[in-house]
Amino acid sequence: MGNVSILVGAQWGDEGKGKWIDILARDTDIVARFQGGNNAGHTLYVEGQKVVLHQIPSGIFQPGKISALCSGVVVNPSQLLAEIKKVANHVVLTPERLWLSARAHVISPWHIHLDGKREAEAANPIGTTKRGIGPTYAEKANRTGIRLGDYVNDHKRKDWYEQLSENPAFREHRDTHKSDWQIFDESASALKDFVVDAEHLVRKEISAGKRALLEGAQGALLDINHGTYPYVTSSETAAGGAFASLGFSPRSIDKIYGVAKAYVTRVGSGSFPTELKDKIGEHMATVGKEFGATTGRARRCGWLDAVALRYSGDISGYDGLILNKMDILTGLDEIKVCVAYDHPKHGRIETFPWDHDILAECKPIYKSFKGWTETLPSGGKISALPANARAYVDGVEEIIGYPVSMVGTGVNRQDGVFR
Repeated sequence: MGNVSILVGAQWGDEGKGKWIDILARDTDIVARFQGGNNAGHTLYVEGQKVVLHQIPSGIFQPGKISALCSGVVVNPSQLLAEIKKVANHVVLTPERLWLSARAHVISPWHIHLDGKREAEAANPIGTTKRGIGPTYAEKANRTGIRLGDYVNDHKRKDWYEQLSENPAFREHRDTHKSDWQIFDESASALKDFVVDAEHLVRKEISAGKRALLEGAQGALLDINHGTYPYVTSSETAAGGAFASLGFSPRSIDKIYGVAKAYVTRVGSGSFPTELKDKIGEHMATVGKEFGATTGRARRCGWLDAVALRYSGDISGYDGLILNKMDILTGLDEIKVCVAYDHPKHGRIETFPWDHDILAECKPIYKSFKGWTETLPSGGKISALPANARAYVDGVEEIIGYPVSMVGTGVNRQDGVFR
């Protein structure tokens, strides 16, 4: 049996991954984030206080755990330092407890400028967070970006500036945003001691028998390769992204978990077959407090989409699904699950289409379940759920074809039931 587990979002992000990383981190030694940047927003409730993490792995609040940001991540230096300071009341992060990959690429003020400019000028905006994520990954692919190990080296950072200064717009941006670039330079020295060969250190610990938990950001349906392109993020959000980011043997894997809400949300543009624009959708948004942890944007809400969850399971190979925020559905008379799509040309579709235009034309075909009014338990086994809630979980499990391992029943750390 392996000693590495992977946890990823199974939908379009915002599934509540942070809470479950925090819970699973109790039984692990290292938590490593493998992709994304500060476009992520992982919300946890620690000692009754709400904490939102954008870059730091969500296992930091468990005593003695090591956290790592690996090569597939893009790092905003000043925002990372601000986050380290923000959590200092709960945990002091030292270079011994937080490993930053020298291979991870760096988000600069220039990348943030490009992201906002492109969104503003696009005929069909993607709906990015405008945090510079896409341009940073684009420069990584173009081999013109700067890695964290080079960024903290004053000479190499200067060389990178000179390289980009061939672009007059870059020179103008540095001249007109001097304070932003000053903060960018100052952050390099503050982070220098944290920058290491993180992938080597994580692999070394795994080889020594230590347990590692690999944390994904966003969700599988936003994967750059397998998501609803072009309305996707800029990195590999499915479980396979962990292997690319850390560079380790798949034989080390113990479990792969996907996290999904008991309904679905999506932020920004893109098709959403089960979206509800009625009172039930409003109920989900209001009771579920569906506003982005990073941007504050309202999330679109809808019924659970099992077609998408089957596809998500196919591309990541989940050993179990964590069905989160079940409590938000409490009080609804009827609860629906999309089991297939109806397309005007192709008829009934039971597989998730690769073509975004086809997905946009799909109408959901639902299976209905009876709702429940009882308060859901904050601990124990899934078998302790009220009868109708248990029937819903069992029904979802049967429709998607893989197990529901855990169910989230509230916002706090202890609010969950297990198989």
